[in-house]
Amino acid sequence: MVRGDTAVLTVRWEATGAGAGLFPVLDADITLTPAGGDATLVRLDGSYRPPLGAAGAMLDRAVMNHVASATTRSLLRQVSEALASPHTSTSTDAAPGAVPQADPGTA
Repeated sequence: MVRGDTAVLTVRWEATGAGAGLFPVLDADITLTPAGGDATLVRLDGSYRPPLGAAGAMLDRAVMNHVASATTRSLLRQVSEALASPHTSTSTDAAPGAVPQADPGTA
């Protein structure tokens, strides 16, 4: 979605397959806003649900929220690099075959 000079992409990240229930689900908006000159502000606003119910929530408070923060920073770095150099950007941090998916309700 584009509003004025701001673009917003709504995303959902969730693992699939047999072990999907062991990973959190992320729902977020990635917002791109001009920041003067050739600069763009890339922002992620969202939330994630830890896996494994109450036990997962407790583990999240103790440790996993730090992992989620590091993963989010990595995602934003990769998005920023892809925007800065769309033809040369490659990701070595993403899982093999990982492809970000846009929320079909926003396309």
